[in-house]
Amino acid sequence: MKYTLLSCIGMLLSTSLFPQQEQVISPSNGTVTSLEKNILFYADRKLKVTQSGSGQLPLQSLFDGNMNAVYTAQGINPNNPYVLLIENLPNIHTQRGAWIGWSTRYYEPKKFKIEVYNQWNGQWSTVTDVNNHAIGYYITMAPGMSIGKIRFTVYETVQDQNILGLSEFFFIHPEATQAYDNLLVKYNPNGFVGIGTDAPQETLSVKGNIRAHQVKVEVDNWPDYVFKPEYQLQSLAQTEQFIKDNGHLPEIPKAAKVQEEGLSIGEMNKLMMKKIEELTLHLINQDKEIRELKAVIREAGLMR
Repeated sequence: MKYTLLSCIGMLLSTSLFPQQEQVISPSNGTVTSLEKNILFYADRKLKVTQSGSGQLPLQSLFDGNMNAVYTAQGINPNNPYVLLIENLPNIHTQRGAWIGWSTRYYEPKKFKIEVYNQWNGQWSTVTDVNNHAIGYYITMAPGMSIGKIRFTVYETVQDQNILGLSEFFFIHPEATQAYDNLLVKYNPNGFVGIGTDAPQETLSVKGNIRAHQVKVEVDNWPDYVFKPEYQLQSLAQTEQFIKDNGHLPEIPKAAKVQEEGLSIGEMNKLMMKKIEELTLHLINQDKEIRELKAVIREAGLMR
């Protein structure tokens, strides 16, 4: 009993004196950690991603965080290996640590290589060169450098016909990204809200109300050009004819299109401002005409 008590005290002291060290658990189909700082979320949309060699994979599925496995339609030719190249990564040093890897359900790479390109000296370095891998995930620490490109080459897989399967390819880089940077969310009619794969980049789709104190929308080409002398203002007669022919204002979308696709707040505010500015110019012109007519009438003695 005495020795058991002393052992418990020793364990408690060692826990407090030597706290848990920082670590990364490999993201895979069987774990739920470590993807929150993945700089490759939606890399196929925000970076330059290409495939070459034998075999092709749906790139969208490799960077969406869903861990849904995809497979090549045919086996990899070792003499013409599958190559995944990711370019245009930010020029940010890996500092205290960064990790590169992949996950899959079946048909994992058996013989593969991961290389990185150092933006500071313009040289490629081999991070890992594996010849006999046999589990459905892999993670390795990246070297200390500013990684501008990642090249993943697969020569053989565990599948008899050399078919390649991958669920997610990731680059966990805490120094270069916020948690879940560029993570998209979409609404599923069945009631589940999860990671989006169909929404445009940096889009939040919500079925329901959004309440906020302030919403700021960035808009390019604000229509102050309407007030420039060279701007061709459409006459009211032309506008009237367009409305008769089309049933809506020029440049403003039809009701059916709005109902089907919704409205872009920034674009619609820009169009509305353009119409307000055009209307203001028409009012100014009409005011000038009215004042000129009044002057003529006064000169003719028909109005005081």
